[in-house]
Amino acid sequence: MLLFITLQACQSSNKSDTQATQADSSRPESMSIAEDTLSKLQSKLRVGESLTLGAVYTDTVSFVDVNDDGDYFLLHVKKTKDTVGLLYDGSYDFVRGDKLAIQWKIDSIRPAGDPDFLHFTERLLSASVVKPFKLQPRSVKFLWHEERFMEEYDATVSTIVLDEGYVANISDPEKAALGYVATFIGNECAWDGKATPNRSNLKCKILTALDLGYQCSNTHLGFLRHWFRSDSTALKKLESCPTIPDGSTIQETFDKIDLKVDGNEIIVAYTIVSINTREGKSWTWDVKDHFRFHNNRLELVKTERSEPAAADFEVSDSDS
Repeated sequence: MLLFITLQACQSSNKSDTQATQADSSRPESMSIAEDTLSKLQSKLRVGESLTLGAVYTDTVSFVDVNDDGDYFLLHVKKTKDTVGLLYDGSYDFVRGDKLAIQWKIDSIRPAGDPDFLHFTERLLSASVVKPFKLQPRSVKFLWHEERFMEEYDATVSTIVLDEGYVANISDPEKAALGYVATFIGNECAWDGKATPNRSNLKCKILTALDLGYQCSNTHLGFLRHWFRSDSTALKKLESCPTIPDGSTIQETFDKIDLKVDGNEIIVAYTIVSINTREGKSWTWDVKDHFRFHNNRLELVKTERSEPAAADFEVSDSDS
């Protein structure tokens, strides 16, 4: 009797050990991976520092931009040389170059379409401006023409040239002012391939340089509508965004564009040349647009125009 009880106890003990072993072996692999990841949480906002899930951190950063095109809204900030995208909710009213005090944490998300994958990333909790962006005084020769040899035409032609060094470091308010002016005047615009039925692939030199996409695209108009959101006249004019490629019978283009920043004012001075190739006539006039930067937005406050100077020219067979 004692032997039977002893054997039964041993069998019960072995069964219990087997169940424990089975339980350990059936433990989800993702759980152990997640635990391993939790011990290695890092962020470019805190280089070299081990972070804790859910802990709140405070940092001073520079605002870059936002990206609302994906599954999650991302607010991009820069600290030292690194740019980081933080998940954020709600609206924002920052300008690229604003110094922000932010509170953030490491949060976990499951990407859409992949519920089994657990991802850890930065989430913005709050942000406030500690040092607002300020326009810097400057005078720039932004656009001019040069005679350049074009292999595709086997000829020397007058070509638009832009100050690429200035464009590489342009502020968003200046970018918006130039983008607005360029919207309504031709600047070496051509279809990117064959024209689409809705004329959505017109590539213009200035917008391309400013990284604003195709003429009248969501990228182009969305950027300008954000900056001119309090200027009803400018918004109304943007509703008539033109898509006119180079080579049209009646064509307007820039001869030159100069930009000046004075305090909170951006002055864009430019010369327009209008050509009617059928009639062999041209008109030239000067325009000066005054934009005011205030409350993180732009407003066209004044436009000055000279009287057009008319001229005739001979139309060659190749032009007609």
